[in-house]
Amino acid sequence: MADIVRATRADVYALADVLADAYEDDPIWEWLVPRERVPRLRRFFRDVLAMQADRGRLWTDIDRTVAAVWCPPGEWKVGVGDIVRNIPVLVRTGRTRLPLLLGMLQHMESKHPVEPEHWYLEFIGTHSSARGTGRGALVLSALLEQADASGQPAYLESSNERNLTFYKRHGFALREEMTYRSSPPMWRMWREATTETPEKPATETPEN
Repeated sequence: MADIVRATRADVYALADVLADAYEDDPIWEWLVPRERVPRLRRFFRDVLAMQADRGRLWTDIDRTVAAVWCPPGEWKVGVGDIVRNIPVLVRTGRTRLPLLLGMLQHMESKHPVEPEHWYLEFIGTHSSARGTGRGALVLSALLEQADASGQPAYLESSNERNLTFYKRHGFALREEMTYRSSPPMWRMWREATTETPEKPATETPEN
């Protein structure tokens, strides 16, 4: 666990910049936010990460070049209060494409496995200045140690096909390719708890 730090409110602005940079060329976010993507994502992630930091779900490396939202078992589901609280930021982010953004989120929620209890990697991204350094791999490995220690599986949705090999090297298996309306594909991935260390290149790191 020495490779990761539980982030606080003081880290939110820096880590929102990390994720906005990481998701700038992400196919799903390009589809949902075709204009002014980086500033709109930066505002979106500031609000989302502030809430997750308060709940102890936001993690980073010691240099704040990687950001990850890691939800413990039983805590991944979005509540009504969360939806109401996030409406303003969703409106600012989606604008005219707000119905698509809300529909995509609802579609992802409907596809999310409800059992068994599992850890959920909601977001992970590495700033472009740190890609190829292995920091993203170190953060993800440290998070997965928590899942393995609890004996529980982990779940994620990848919105970038280039990252599938990265996740597979960390023990995730592809469950389903899914789309929403005319969206680019996303991939649902599942990882069983293990006592073995996944084989991975030392410098591999996720783009988002």
